[in-house]
Amino acid sequence: MEIKRVLVIDDEPDICTMLTKFLRSSGYYCENFTGSAKALEVLKRNDFDLVISDIKMPGIDGLQLLSEILKINPELDTIMMTGHTNIYTYSDIIKAGAVDFIAKPFQLSELKAKIERIDRERKMQRQLKELNIAMGVLLQRAEKDKDALSENVVYNVNKMILPYMDKLQNAYFREEYKAYIEILRANLSEICSPFMKNLSLQYANISSMEVQVANLIKAGRRNKEIASILGVSSNTVMTHRYRLRSKLGLKQSKVNLRSFLNSIEF
Repeated sequence: MEIKRVLVIDDEPDICTMLTKFLRSSGYYCENFTGSAKALEVLKRNDFDLVISDIKMPGIDGLQLLSEILKINPELDTIMMTGHTNIYTYSDIIKAGAVDFIAKPFQLSELKAKIERIDRERKMQRQLKELNIAMGVLLQRAEKDKDALSENVVYNVNKMILPYMDKLQNAYFREEYKAYIEILRANLSEICSPFMKNLSLQYANISSMEVQVANLIKAGRRNKEIASILGVSSNTVMTHRYRLRSKLGLKQSKVNLRSFLNSIEF
């Protein structure tokens, strides 16, 4: 929030009056109190953007007051004033939670410069927060777009390109042409590789029918049940099982196909 409302606390009435008059003439709403107890009661009931308080005061000193202020509002900025710089160091006051410190006697222009600096820092923090929120929204949108792109690329390659390559590979061609087809398949896998998540590159050429068979195997269905559900013969199902094992790298392995399928995602 921009600094608009300022609370001044000092046990010397003349200083309270002087600071209040100056701050009001500078465009700030300002109230002042010579007693810390009354000031704390007002802080509990009203919102202020900044507190300017003396440190050495009767009853409760400024550092104790600062602690109480931060209990009421941990976000409230406080500038501490003192003429006892031999007792209170700048480091002590900042560690206690004040945003700045000014030694008495001081020029009013020095105090105004400190308030304006705090105001600039607040604006920068607000802008950074807004920027972080905007960046977060953009990153979320980019992540969603990336996921959608990944799914589209892999789906289109699997459904619109690889089936035709399978047909070409099974057709009668000279060996050099078959080599070209293998190169094309390898290049497609390489193109799809950034978009693949849990499946390795070798899984990208699994056909839609093989995916259906794989999902039914994962569900614990037997060959006859799968054949009945898909409307194909048991031999066709067994052929798909064989191709799945081959494409998943299990051809020479004794690994259970169902267990392996349940360990990956389609």
